[in-house]
Amino acid sequence: MTEEEPDTPGALDVDEDRDEQLEEMSIQEREDRLKKSRWNVFLYLGVAAILFGFALFPMPFSASHDGLSGSAEKDLGFVWGLPVDGEDAFDVPMRLTVTATSPPTQSSINIAVYVIEQTNCQDYTMSEKMQEAKAGGSHAYQYQEATSRVLQGGTYDFEFNIDPGHYCLVAEYINGDGESISTGDSSLSVEGKLYPNQFIGGFLGLLCLGLSGFAFMGAQKHGQALRSILEGDNETTESKVLSEASKARIAAGPSGAPPSASPGPSGPPGRPPTSPPSEPKQPPTTKPAEPVYELTDDGYYYRKLPDGTYEQTAYYKNADGVMTPHEG
Repeated sequence: MTEEEPDTPGALDVDEDRDEQLEEMSIQEREDRLKKSRWNVFLYLGVAAILFGFALFPMPFSASHDGLSGSAEKDLGFVWGLPVDGEDAFDVPMRLTVTATSPPTQSSINIAVYVIEQTNCQDYTMSEKMQEAKAGGSHAYQYQEATSRVLQGGTYDFEFNIDPGHYCLVAEYINGDGESISTGDSSLSVEGKLYPNQFIGGFLGLLCLGLSGFAFMGAQKHGQALRSILEGDNETTESKVLSEASKARIAAGPSGAPPSASPGPSGPPGRPPTSPPSEPKQPPTTKPAEPVYELTDDGYYYRKLPDGTYEQTAYYKNADGVMTPHEG
């Protein structure tokens, strides 16, 4: 005997006890579980909707033009998100709209935007990092230029994807050589949106959506069990007894061998019966009744008339089962 054999009966006992507990649950308990499962479905769906809305809700900010620096600068502070370095799908989206409220009067101008990962936006190293951003190749220091001609009152959209961290924003006019233009009469404004909760809220929303799916399957299971119980209670006692009797009769099968075929007539026909059998007369019907033949002791059949008397002609049943008059 192995060591695993004693554990097997115990496991079976636990399963049987659990099945018995489920069977012994009352209708009220099943209804309570069904209501609880349905409430869980709505609860998780509501939480998932809130999380999805939280993920899509942006954090707006704005930056105005500074006449001393000749640019629009903004300390964005710390931007949170998934701590995955480098350009990837987990970056935090940032959308900018720059409005050229009063561009310089030079013939060739453009708008440049810098997004620099820097703790102190007033640090003297900002200019060096801006040049590094313009050179490209760094995900922490990003640079973009407007792709269309700059006109007074025009709006220009920029899109950045950044890692979590502390960032500084700089938007300014540049000339054809890429150098900054700082004139006292020029100005621009920046309106931006950050989506730091996109992936965190989306992940938690998907998790709640999955939990609502499991709760829905549990509600369906409890609903089917409760429906089967209620349908069983609506069955009448008479139908239950007839159903059980029919099942028992089918299971028992036939009680014996089929009766043997009756032998044919063994001699000449005798006299027909002189008096009708003591059977109640059938009420007359409009539909013509089929002829009734009764077998006598001599093996011949006599046709019974509607008034209860018998026809004098003797019949015998041929091999096809058809009544044929006997010819003496």
